[in-house]
Formats: sequence, structure tokens, C-alpha cells
Amino acid sequence: MADGAAGAKLVAAEIVDGHDGMTDRRRWKLSWNDAGLAAGLPPYAFAKATPHGAYLRETLALLHMAENEVRFYSQLQAEVAAIAPKAYHSAFYPGGRFLLIMEDLETRGLQPYWAHHDCSVDHAGAVLDALAQLHAAFWDSDRFAGDLAWLRPRVKKFGRKWHRQSYLEARRRYLDMEPGQTLPEDIRQLLSVWGQNDLAVYDYWETLTPTALHGDSHLGNTYGAPDGTAGLFDWQVMFRGHGLRDVAYFMMSALPDAMRRSHETALLDRYLDALGSRGVKMDRAKAKRDYALFILDQWDAHMKAYAFGGYGHMPEARKRTKDTLVGALQAHGVSDLLEHVVRKGTL
Repeated sequence: MADGAAGAKLVAAEIVDGHDGMTDRRRWKLSWNDAGLAAGLPPYAFAKATPHGAYLRETLALLHMAENEVRFYSQLQAEVAAIAPKAYHSAFYPGGRFLLIMEDLETRGLQPYWAHHDCSVDHAGAVLDALAQLHAAFWDSDRFAGDLAWLRPRVKKFGRKWHRQSYLEARRRYLDMEPGQTLPEDIRQLLSVWGQNDLAVYDYWETLTPTALHGDSHLGNTYGAPDGTAGLFDWQVMFRGHGLRDVAYFMMSALPDAMRRSHETALLDRYLDALGSRGVKMDRAKAKRDYALFILDQWDAHMKAYAFGGYGHMPEARKRTKDTLVGALQAHGVSDLLEHVVRKGTL
């Protein structure tokens, strides 16, 4: 952080804020000597480190999440700097241990969103622009066979068998919890079919054109800038897959169902237009079917948050996501799409 600032020394550091989710996170106030102040060194920094919870540490270790995020900041952030914060220090160690020292978003005038915040249509559109920028940059990249080989496809991710088992358990537990007990009967039936056929859907998703995915693109991992643009943080769940997966994951987490009904189509078109402006063309009708099927992935994440803990997400955020998921699963006929993939292997 002080490299290149001759004579700069950190005089004091104080934790002024913090919250814990998948990782432990702290905002630090930094006091510099005169040389550091003259060099314009940052008054605040944001630190992410190994979580205290045993289940969370197990998750990080098995899925190589800390390694993913450190690789993003050391290797890819400079290529998408307009949509991601910078890191001053990044390192990972065995057992899911890691340390990231990052720029403080608020010091730069950026507004971080948390999962329970209200999302405007403008912010949703800006996030989709950011996702289009990320996805277009690595669309069907030859680098997946080279320096980006660490971005594994879903079916070859570290810990994939453990991860799927956790989803199976989460689906089972969810049905016995209040949000599961109040599901409409058609959605309960869909959950049963999904639980029996998720591997067939994963295989289908692997046939789609891959790109670099953020992987955890819910509202609480986004920020807004004063100029109306947006970006994302928490890059620890990156993997290789189709861009519409990130889009569905975000939309289901961010939009109340009434907003989804009013603006979902226009927002999806905005993403596809942004991709097209960067040279990536998709068949619109096929894209909308794939988008709808990817809703199942956010559904799993939602159920897991209820079954194993909310990762720091407020109850109102989980309730909003549940309502949006149910509305979207019904509106898009996801039951029919799922059955088609199971029978035909394609959409």
C-alpha cells in the first residue's frame, strides 16, 4: 500500500466497522505519518479474512474460494478494473485461510449494497451492464486452456460432490421450514423433480458457451458509483459457465416480484444488448429460456441460506428472494423447461 511512498509509515490502525458472512470483514481507519499523508495514502482500507465459523471455513477450503478471489485480484482485476475494487494485498494459504486488504469503497464515493437493500431499476440495469462487460471480456476464451484454467466449469469445480450433497440436504431441510411449508403445491412438485434431475441440468449447462462468471452475483455483492455505473465485489465463487447464470442469480436476489414482473424483460434485453455491443450475439428466444432455467441455481442458493444460515443476510432479504423466485419459477414455466431438458438434453 505504501510502496513508492518514500518515508511513509503507518502510525495507527483502528477497526471502525465490520460484519461477518462467508468471511470475516473489517473496515480499518488508517493513520499515516506526514510522508504518508503527503503521498495521499488511503485513510481507510477494507480487510477480508478467514471466517470463525467451522462450517464456513470448511466451505472455503473445500471449494477453494479464497484461492479464487486471490487469483482474481492478482490476475484479472486489472482487466475489468472499471467494475471491481482494487486490492493492496492478497494471499491464500492451506485450509481456506487467506487475507485480502482492499480499497475502501466508500472512500472512493461508491455505495455498497447489502442483500436487504432496495434495488432501483437503474442500479439493476447498471449491474447488468457490468456483468455484460465481464462476460464479454472472457466469452469463449482460449485462455480457459491456459492461464485461466483455474476457472473450472461447474462439473469440475473443487468440492463439487460435497457441494451438491449440501444442496440435497438444504432442499430436504427447506421443505420442513416455514418458507418451504408455504410453497405452492406446483413449486413443491418442481423442487422434487429438480432434486432428482439436477445433474442432467448441470450437464446441459456445460454445453453452453462459457465465460468467466462472478459466481455470487447477488445484490449484496454489488456497488453503485456516482456516475450511475456499478460494479461487484466478493469474487470468491468465480467459475466458468454461461453468462446468463450470473444474470438470473442477480435478478432473483435484487428485484421484488412486482418489479420483476414490470421490468425483467427490459433488463434482460439490456444485458443482451450490452453483450451485443461488445460482439457477443445470442438468439433472444433461446437466451430467455436459458435465463429461466438458471433461476434454479439461485433457488438452491436461497434454500441453502435458510437451511445452513443466512451468511449474514437479513431475513427480509431472504423473504424477498423467496417471493421473487416463486413468482419467476411460475411465470417462466420452469417446470416445463426442466422436464424438456431431462427428456431431450437441451432447450
